[in-house]
Amino acid sequence: MTPVAALGNSDQDLAHPVDDDGEPIPNECEVVPAETEGVIGTMSLGRQSEKARYSNYGAGLADIGAPGGNGNTGDCNTTVLSTFPANTYGCIQGTSMASPHAAGVAALIVSEFGAIGNDGDVILSPTKVESYMQNTAIDIGKQGYDECFGNGRTDALRAVQHDTSSAYDATAPACPEYEE
Repeated sequence: MTPVAALGNSDQDLAHPVDDDGEPIPNECEVVPAETEGVIGTMSLGRQSEKARYSNYGAGLADIGAPGGNGNTGDCNTTVLSTFPANTYGCIQGTSMASPHAAGVAALIVSEFGAIGNDGDVILSPTKVESYMQNTAIDIGKQGYDECFGNGRTDALRAVQHDTSSAYDATAPACPEYEE
């Protein structure tokens, strides 16, 4: 099983967290399980691959970016259509919308490149899944890994084709927290 988790919705640099007064606070895994070793930490992107205004980020913690919406709840043009109880739907946003996108890509990677185990399940090591996901992402923001977008925007087609060719989306907005 490959764990994928949302980084949270506090617009916080998890590598350097601060309190409401802007004072540094110790980082003792404030966002669990996303900050746990071996978990693919997912930050949230808007429609133009911009960092969603609410999304947490941080060097060593943001592994991948995925669609999570960046607008007003209820506005289906800027958020993500989601299921609700009682067989209803609504448009909402958050890293909890982004992490299922990343988990879906992880499942596609396992289904494409995994092997049948003794119990009949398809298996692929979590580290291999994470590597495939990171190496097939579309780079956005600063070129290469960065503290805002991690390894970039997850891409399902590139992942199932294991397309590790360099792909940089220069049209994606820079991370506002790191504009120079």
